[in-house]
Amino acid sequence: MKVIRFILKAAAVAMAVSAVVCLVMAYWDKIVDTFYAIADKVEEKKANCCFCSSEYDDYEDIEL
Repeated sequence: MKVIRFILKAAAVAMAVSAVVCLVMAYWDKIVDTFYAIADKVEEKKANCCFCSSEYDDYEDIEL
């Protein structure tokens, strides 16, 4: 009885893992798009940081 219970638990775990793998494969494009969107927003926030202004900001209005 213990062996059958162990085999059933192992089969359930294998099926759960395979379901997760299938979901990741099915939605890979959306996962990657979300990752890049988050990365773009972080880069945008870094670029607009008021504490990290460029040293050349004072000279933007000067035309040569």
